[in-house]
Amino acid sequence: PVYIICQGHDGCFQSPPEVDNSIESACSRISIGAKLIQSVTAEKLYESGFGRKTFQLEHEVNQKSPECIVFRSNLNVNKARKMRQSELWTYFGRELMLSDLGSNERKYLAFISCTRFKGTDIDKSMTHDEIVSLAEAHAALGGGGLALFGTACLYTWPTTVAEIIPSFEDVRPVNTRRFMDDSGYRCTLGGCYATTLGSVFHELGHTFDLGHTKDGIMGRGFDNLDRVFLVGDKRSSLVKDNMNNYNGKPVQHSTVSLQRNINVTMNVAEPLRVLGPRSKTTLGNFASMAKSDIIRRSPNVTPITRPS
Repeated sequence: PVYIICQGHDGCFQSPPEVDNSIESACSRISIGAKLIQSVTAEKLYESGFGRKTFQLEHEVNQKSPECIVFRSNLNVNKARKMRQSELWTYFGRELMLSDLGSNERKYLAFISCTRFKGTDIDKSMTHDEIVSLAEAHAALGGGGLALFGTACLYTWPTTVAEIIPSFEDVRPVNTRRFMDDSGYRCTLGGCYATTLGSVFHELGHTFDLGHTKDGIMGRGFDNLDRVFLVGDKRSSLVKDNMNNYNGKPVQHSTVSLQRNINVTMNVAEPLRVLGPRSKTTLGNFASMAKSDIIRRSPNVTPITRPS
């Protein structure tokens, strides 16, 4: 995992005043999230008969490496907040490959520190697209060698293992006028944590050349990642009948429990791609490409969004 701090930014992610939003806090939240995804991957592969196999994290391979690497970007914070998701993905992907971290043997799970939800005075329900339009330096995009995310909801993530279950069970409402609500229309802090952690899992799946599916993690099932960890009456009370609905209309074809085995559709591709399953560019020659060429080959794997 990598925590990207843009030039001119202090590295503190957006959060309510009572929440620790320091660089250290961000790295703690991200490292725990990465370990949870690593664990769920192993369990789901085990359920499917493949044994408990999963990806390695950098500090497990190199004991001298921190659990979350702080990366100082040359991209100015003001410029970053004006860029689209695909532009941020392209810029940071190239910058990481040109840095000391660049390697053909790594996948990069990166978070942007300067994501900012601008806020709104609108006192009505908004679609997911409308909410995203109010966020700057936001991303939820994965493909090839890089999965990139904003940090507008990072304040809902736990900093310790003991906080994991309480974070999933947190039914306090999101202050939607000041902070981003990415909760699958559950409008709770716990919903934000479940959906955003699931979204990270989903986009990371794209870096392993997994395509979209009807359900499961690579479909809209990632909203329900909390169901892997919550059982019994407490879990049932947290799952609203109108989850993933907007004004009473369903916004996905199915709502999926992760208690089922994950089925994935593979996009056949060469291993260790940076720019998506159909790209001719590998990690090895990514850094030497011209910027205009990289933009033309921006990722063709796009995040699932909720239709209005």
